[in-house]
This record gives sequence, C-alpha cells and structure tokens, in this order.
Amino acid sequence: MTQSVFQDHQRTNQVPPSPALTMAEGLSAVAEKLSMRKENRMSGAETVALEMQAIIRDAASPFEAGDTVGRQIDRAARRLGIPVGKCKRIWYGEYKTVLAWEADQLRAWHEDWQSQQVRKMDHQLAILKAKMENRECSHA
Repeated sequence: MTQSVFQDHQRTNQVPPSPALTMAEGLSAVAEKLSMRKENRMSGAETVALEMQAIIRDAASPFEAGDTVGRQIDRAARRLGIPVGKCKRIWYGEYKTVLAWEADQLRAWHEDWQSQQVRKMDHQLAILKAKMENRECSHA
C-alpha cells in the first residue's frame, strides 16, 4: 500500500510544511521541497505530489487572519479551476495520482503567478525608490 508524504511525516514524527508561508517563502517552497528529493531519496511520484501541494498552497495565498483551511482550499480550487475535492486531496497529500496534463496545468498557473508576484514586487520597489529620491531631493 502506498503511503502519502504526510503519512511519512506522521510516522517519523516530523512536522509537515506549514501552509502559512510568506510570499518570499512561497516562491521558494517548490524549489525547497524538490531539494528534499535528493536528501530523502523520494520517488518521482512523491516529488510531484510535493510540488503540486506547494502550488496549491501558493494558489491559496494570501493567507488572511481568520482563514480556515477549508476557505484556503476553496480559494485555491477556484483560482486553479479544479474541483474542491481534488484540491483538498492534493493539499493533504492524499491524492494518489496526478496526471501529466493536470501537473502541466498547475505548473503553468504557478509560473504565471510567480511572474505576477515578481512584477508586483518590482512595481513596489520602483515606488519605494521614487519616494526615497523625492525625499533626498527635498532635503538637499
């Protein structure tokens, strides 16, 4: 019988990754979890499951005060255009098989999401730089 990644965490008394990631942590969550494959010698299926789980959790962000896990899962499912049940099973590491086309769809969404986050950060940085320049000019 195949065990999920979360069942492995429970068996070894390890705490599974927290869904409450900051934006910077969320952007690196996929890379970090994939690096675990080399350390723990996870199978390809487990690696894909972790990758999909990280994408689902990024799709649920931003996390708001008072958010329930159910609300986060609903938000992720709506953004990704997948059924809530499937989203929930991926969230909890219970989904047995992720089809290649489904993984590709989620990866494409995640790539677009990451690009949007970078654009937002670049815009915020440009605004901050402009404010700093204005402050320097007014003090000179």
